[in-house]
Amino acid sequence: MKRYISMFLMIIICFVLQTTVFSKLKLTNVMPNLLIILTASSGYMYGKKLGLYTGFCCGAFIDLLYGDVVGISIFIFAFIGYMDGMANNLYFRDDISVPLIAIAGSDLAYGFMFYVCHFLMRGRLDIISYIIHVMIPEMIYTMVVGIIIYKFIYWLEGKMYPPEEVPLGKGEKAQSNTP
Repeated sequence: MKRYISMFLMIIICFVLQTTVFSKLKLTNVMPNLLIILTASSGYMYGKKLGLYTGFCCGAFIDLLYGDVVGISIFIFAFIGYMDGMANNLYFRDDISVPLIAIAGSDLAYGFMFYVCHFLMRGRLDIISYIIHVMIPEMIYTMVVGIIIYKFIYWLEGKMYPPEEVPLGKGEKAQSNTP
């Protein structure tokens, strides 16, 4: 339960940062998607349930405050969180390459699903231009910012849930790696 509450607080912080600070820090008319970083990271680190929860909450914030139709962003973010949660068994605490791949893939999936739901359904068929001018620059910018946010989530995980030492039972000896 503590993880869900802390994740909800991080969602609020990232949403406020994305809509205020990072909207002023646009590069090539795109900004990093902090909510995708948070959704991908939580799914990858904690599994399908927390990834789905994070995606649902992030999508709900976007839909309720900025969306024309409630449910599109909820579906997209929840799908991304669940899919990243399926890669939870690949989670290694010291490896940064797999989470960056997950963040990049999640941002591309978000960009493609956003294009399909908001542009393709309205007859705008110039997907190549959208990929080159919006999706790729946003993915790169999101990956750069994602390194910082992922490291912060990793640090916060260590502070909130320190690894527990397993006591040895009666008659057990500590194993050593030396012969």
